[in-house]
Amino acid sequence: MTIQTLHRSLSSLRPKTFLLLFLAGVINAIGVTLFLAPVQLYDSGISGTAMLFWQLTPEPYTLPMFLVLLNTPLFLFGMKKQGLTFTVYSLWAVLIYALASFGHQHVLPYLRSLPLCRR
Repeated sequence: MTIQTLHRSLSSLRPKTFLLLFLAGVINAIGVTLFLAPVQLYDSGISGTAMLFWQLTPEPYTLPMFLVLLNTPLFLFGMKKQGLTFTVYSLWAVLIYALASFGHQHVLPYLRSLPLCRR
């Protein structure tokens, strides 16, 4: 990939698309961690497989870790077949989904346990 091709691919990225993918990732993470995971229902595809692995493995293994791990081959395949723009958007969406689910599972319960947040 030449510098010109790389520059052209990166210049085609749109902030509005990043914002919409951000919202989609957060909504997906909320849906999975609030509604599906507590009753052990599974999403389809890579997300559902990540949920299954997360629930079958010991505590240190988290949903975000499995999401990123299982999507890595798809990122590489997407880079080869769809190009850099598709791969950047896909990475962004999966990372937001992973970070939002991590935040919901680990950060929010910690924040709720702080004395400032207790009633």
